[in-house]
Order: sequence, then structure tokens, then C-alpha cells
Amino acid sequence: MSYADLIAKEIETLSPEKQARVLDFVAVLKAQQSLTALPELSAEQKRRRDALAAFFSSFNADLTGYRFDREDANARR
Repeated sequence: MSYADLIAKEIETLSPEKQARVLDFVAVLKAQQSLTALPELSAEQKRRRDALAAFFSSFNADLTGYRFDREDANARR
């Protein structure tokens, strides 16, 4: 039995909300994997990145420990 089969079997036992969380986790893993394949940034892209970082650093927002909670966000409708 392949990993895909084992994962599918385990996910079937979860609630739809938990299944959505697993799908979100898979999306995060795929995004992390694709980041390693990114080409080197051009000088212009680096300049824009640095400009954006400087702009957002002026807000002094400490997001340490912040965790997005999909269920909490959806409950506010």
C-alpha cells in the first residue's frame, strides 16, 4: 500500500473540518517545496523586496505567536 493510499484511508475517518485542515497542510508543504525551486531574484526584484520590507517594518506589528484559525475566522460571519 502506498503512502497516498494510507493517507487517503486515514483521512476518511476525519470530520470534514479536519479534512480541510489536512488539505491546508498539504498546500503549505507544496508551497515550501516550490520555494526551493525558485530562481535567483534579479536586482530589480531584490530592490522591490527590500522596499516592501522597509515599508512594512514601519508598522512595528509583533506577530510572534500569531496563528490563523480557520474555524474562528469562519465563525465571525
